[in-house]
Amino acid sequence: MNWTDLNRRLASEGLLVNPAASVPEVTVAGVSQDSRQVHPGYVFTAVPGKQLDGHAYIQHALDAGACIIVCEEIPDRNPGVVQVSNARKAAAVIAAAFHGDPATSLHLTGVTGTNGKTTTGTLVQHVLECTGTATGLIGTVSCVTGEATYPSRLTTPDATHLQPMLKEMVRAGCKACVIEVSSHALDQCRTETLNFSVGVFTNLMHDHLDYHKTTEHYLKSKKRLFDGLNAEATAVYNQDDQAGSRMVKNTAATHCSFGQYTDADIQFRILEDRPGGLKLHLDGQARTFRLAGTFNAYNLAAAYGAARATGLPRTEVMDALSGARPVSGRFEQYRCEDGTRIVVDFAHTPDALEAVLQSLSCARRKLTPRLWCVFGCGGNRDTTKRPRMGAIAERLSDQVVITSDNPRDEPALTIAEDILRGMKNPERAHLILPRDEAVQYAAQKCQSGDIILVAGRGHESIQVENGVRTPLNDRDLVLGAFASRNPKPFL
Repeated sequence: MNWTDLNRRLASEGLLVNPAASVPEVTVAGVSQDSRQVHPGYVFTAVPGKQLDGHAYIQHALDAGACIIVCEEIPDRNPGVVQVSNARKAAAVIAAAFHGDPATSLHLTGVTGTNGKTTTGTLVQHVLECTGTATGLIGTVSCVTGEATYPSRLTTPDATHLQPMLKEMVRAGCKACVIEVSSHALDQCRTETLNFSVGVFTNLMHDHLDYHKTTEHYLKSKKRLFDGLNAEATAVYNQDDQAGSRMVKNTAATHCSFGQYTDADIQFRILEDRPGGLKLHLDGQARTFRLAGTFNAYNLAAAYGAARATGLPRTEVMDALSGARPVSGRFEQYRCEDGTRIVVDFAHTPDALEAVLQSLSCARRKLTPRLWCVFGCGGNRDTTKRPRMGAIAERLSDQVVITSDNPRDEPALTIAEDILRGMKNPERAHLILPRDEAVQYAAQKCQSGDIILVAGRGHESIQVENGVRTPLNDRDLVLGAFASRNPKPFL
């Protein structure tokens, strides 16, 4: 592709600071906003960030062979440097154009919210696949293109990685794609060029205040998904969440609410909630599902609404949802021969941890075992949630084991001390920083029939500490620590 074509797209979006500037006649071999991935003939977009500024890596990109530099601040006036008003949006526009605008060939569903994005998005993909529509998936656990499955490092990749994946989906015959859309992605214009047919809002809870600073900014970032929907789209939203009505306010899309109250467009009622799954009265039908917990009742209702918004019949959607398995690392259950039950869950926010513990508390009333909570908090992230999570774990658990969870560049002990500050009786908690030893401790000390929640990491397979990336998966830790009790996957 010639740079002239890409420059024309930037001009049409009003992004060029100097539209009259001469346009270099060069052939573009690729696009990137990471100088480490630049090759000869690439366009490098220097994106300013919270921690790193792409402008500092312009020379590195030039040394690697970049033919065009797109940036907000011009370091050197030459034909190969193009100044734009918004480098993030420019990166999205350039990437989409370079890869042939693959999203225009896909029915796009975007799922946003604090908790439940992965489960809801995976359920929607499952329903579409089961009903005959080849569907890609981009999310926190993995990216599935039909040609390959990639492990995810970001919930929503930057545009220069996202667009090639969408192109792969089209090449593989996909007709739809479900995308988890994070608040970071919306704030940073990663999905700027995408025209979503369905937008889904799960909930708004305490998270990411290290980035957004205020809950209001966090809400407004997520709202951008719905503000961008057109009149032919559908906005599916959680009516029971306080932010639900605000999220869809002024959207041009058709509204479709879900919740437990009678005025919801899609109403559900929990008939049974057992370890083996839920029985719901959903949109007028009583059906059983393989997912457990009130939080999953909301995820099922959200997925049902999103699938119905594509035009699928009610019965076909219900049938597909009834057969859906839990997502890896999301309320992933193991049962031991002595009745001990272990749950691995991604819960890493106060509200998510509370929801999972409450669900397990309800389950234990019939059996009267002890409930254990093994968890930590991530480093270099929102510190205000740490004491809140400590308080929740203490209130809802009989035994609390505080351990490490991706400390990154922070001392693991400092993070643990922040958690302990939220507890009324911190001396009763067990502080075991090595995560493998913490899980092993719970396995050794728990009694037959106890319930052990290992929370915070879910599907994650790498822990980062002081710049060192170490393989670490909670599923493996659980299977190893409880091996003598012969744990088996449940559901």
